[in-house]
Amino acid sequence: MAMTKSELVESIYKSFKDVHLEEGIGLFEADCIDDYLSPTDSIYISWKEKDERENWEKLLPVFLAEGISERVHSSSWYFMDAKGKRFHLPCFLLLDIDNKLKGENPIIVMLNFPPKELSDFNILNTNQKQVILDFLEYKIDEYFKDNNDFDYDNYSKAREVFMSYVNKD
Repeated sequence: MAMTKSELVESIYKSFKDVHLEEGIGLFEADCIDDYLSPTDSIYISWKEKDERENWEKLLPVFLAEGISERVHSSSWYFMDAKGKRFHLPCFLLLDIDNKLKGENPIIVMLNFPPKELSDFNILNTNQKQVILDFLEYKIDEYFKDNNDFDYDNYSKAREVFMSYVNKD
């Protein structure tokens, strides 16, 4: 049985509580990489400096800001390293729970379409991996209740792929 929304949200906050970006690639730096900017370019340097590195919760309003969200959040995921993905993962999960993502959840896209490079998830601890599975269960249950076959199938397939990845450990 899927968690309630409040249980899932609490679990996400708890599981990612002390996660920092460290030297990972953040949201704005990933956007610069996407734009083929050199790390020595002044725009790249200034955008990288905007990256939040300590508290991922501060990014939630950034993900919702007009102009920023369309530009950086979903495509940037693909240009982040494992530390960047781990740091931003709770934002994608929380916004998807509230149906506030602008565009598709890149985590679901990554799990559904080749290449299925899941090694970036190796950095996650057991609780964080379980949160992803709980999130997928929650969304599958939600789409089943809404008779939304398209999203139900996408999230179900993502769950299967992620479960097979987790079971390899």
